[in-house]
Amino acid sequence: MLRLIQVEFMKIKRQKFIILTLLASLLVPFPWCIVCIRDNLGFQNLFQGMLVYGGLLFLPCVLCIAAATLFYREEDYDTLKNILMVPVSKTSLVLSKMTVLLVLSAVYCFLGLLVCILLSFFLLNSGLSEFRITAVQDTLMLAVFVFLAITPMITIMLLFKKGYIFAIIISFIYAIVSFSLLLIGVKVMFPMMAVFQLAIMQHNLNIERLPQESIEFYHYLMYPTGVSLTCLIAVALASIGLAVFIYKQQEV
Repeated sequence: MLRLIQVEFMKIKRQKFIILTLLASLLVPFPWCIVCIRDNLGFQNLFQGMLVYGGLLFLPCVLCIAAATLFYREEDYDTLKNILMVPVSKTSLVLSKMTVLLVLSAVYCFLGLLVCILLSFFLLNSGLSEFRITAVQDTLMLAVFVFLAITPMITIMLLFKKGYIFAIIISFIYAIVSFSLLLIGVKVMFPMMAVFQLAIMQHNLNIERLPQESIEFYHYLMYPTGVSLTCLIAVALASIGLAVFIYKQQEV
C-alpha cells in the first residue's frame, strides 16, 4: 500500500498543472489581506477568509482536478493492465489515490495557513498577536472534511468517465452551488454545509460580535454537531465504497 501511495505521488509530481494549482493557493489570502489592511483587522479575520474562500470555494476544484489526473491517467497511457499484472487489487489502487488526495488537501490548507501567518507578520498592524495554535487544528480539520465532502464527485467521475473537462466542470459546479447555498442560507444538510459548520463556524467565527440578525441566522443554519459529522462521514464512506465498486466493474 505504501508503495502504491509513493507511485501516485510520483504521478502528481510530474503533473505541472497540479503543482501550479497548489501553488495558486498561496494567492488566495491576498485579496482578503487587502480588506484586513483597510479595516485594520488582524490574523483571525485573514485566517477566516482563507478558510471560507480558499477551503470551501477553491479547494474542492483543486482536489477534483487532481482526482481526474490520478484516475484518468492510467487509461490515457493504457498502463492499468501492467499495474494489475503485479498483481495489485483495484481496491488498493482506489484507496492509495484517495490517500494522496487527502495529503494534497492538507498541503493546500497548510500552505494557505503559512501565507496568512507571513502576511499578518509583515503587513497587518496587529501582527501575530491573534494567532492561536488552534489555527493549526482548524486547518487540519478543514483539509480532512473538504476531502470527505468531495468524494461524491470522485464517484461521479468514475461512473461517467467523461474526461478532464467533465471533471473540471462538475468540480466548479459543485463548489459554486455549495457556496451559493451557504451564502443564501438554505437550511439543508449537504457535505459542504457540514464542512462549514464543523471546520469554520464551530471554531473560528466570533458569533457573539455579530449583529443580532446574523447571530439568529447562523443559529438557524446550523445543525447539531453530531448530525453534521455523521452526515459527512456517511456520505464519504458510501462514496468511497461505491467508487471501489465502480472501479472494479470497469474493463481493463
